[in-house]
Amino acid sequence: MAWRYECGPCGVTTGWLPKGQASAKRDEHRDTVHPGMIPTVEVFESNARPIAKDPAALRMWAVIAAVCLLAWIIQIIR
Repeated sequence: MAWRYECGPCGVTTGWLPKGQASAKRDEHRDTVHPGMIPTVEVFESNARPIAKDPAALRMWAVIAAVCLLAWIIQIIR
C-alpha cells in the first residue's frame, strides 16, 4: 500500500510513497512552505481500495442478500 500527500492551497503533490516517507514529505513541506501553521486543506491518502467500493464485494453481498430473501420466502410459503 502506498500513500500520497497533497497540499490544497499550493497544489504540491507527492507521488505514491511508503507511509513514513509521505508523512516526512508532508512535514517537510509544512516546515518550509507553511511554517508555524497547518494548511487549511490537505489530502493524505492511501491507494488501498475500500472493500465497499469493490464491485466483486458488492456483487457477493447482493447474491447473499438474494439467497437470504429467497430462503425467507420459501420458509413462509411452507
